[in-house]
Amino acid sequence: MGGKRFNLGVISVLVALLVASIAVMGGCTRESNSGEPSIPTPPTDPVTPGYIRDYDYILGYGFEYPEDWESQVIEVVDGEDVESVLMFTKPGTPTTLIVTVKLSNLTSLEEVKDEFKEGLNKLGMTILEEREIVVNGREGYEVIYKPIAAVKMRQVMFIANGKTYMIVCSTAETLYDEYEEIFDHVVNSFVIE
Repeated sequence: MGGKRFNLGVISVLVALLVASIAVMGGCTRESNSGEPSIPTPPTDPVTPGYIRDYDYILGYGFEYPEDWESQVIEVVDGEDVESVLMFTKPGTPTTLIVTVKLSNLTSLEEVKDEFKEGLNKLGMTILEEREIVVNGREGYEVIYKPIAAVKMRQVMFIANGKTYMIVCSTAETLYDEYEEIFDHVVNSFVIE
């Protein structure tokens, strides 16, 4: 029973950190266009064995996650600019994947970096690694940091279509190396139309 409490506690902390992360980017809202949105075409590549493809036709993005992970949609109370939050957990572990899409008026990776670094500094957190990446033709900003002593997080952010797309992969620091390949796969499968 103690293991379950630990896992739920860590997951609760991770969800709280996601909310803090969304709040960090909180000043990045804009009004949506009043025109009719076009329905994007999903990628037609076959899904990698052992993974499930999740594709949001309305918001025009998709990714693969492990088929043995549980999924849920998170309701964000204070975030009318947040369009979608999906959470995936590896049962029996404190390992999570959270994908968030929110409206944004950021236009460059430099703005994303500045906003994120400012938010982490306000929370007293230190960046372990950071880099610009390109995934499926989209430039993004990737950060690895420790929000609390026992947890290691990897966050990747993209700016496209007036939105910020955030992927947050996290687990206990002692398990990070074990899940890094899965985190790589999720990030590398991410596509925005």
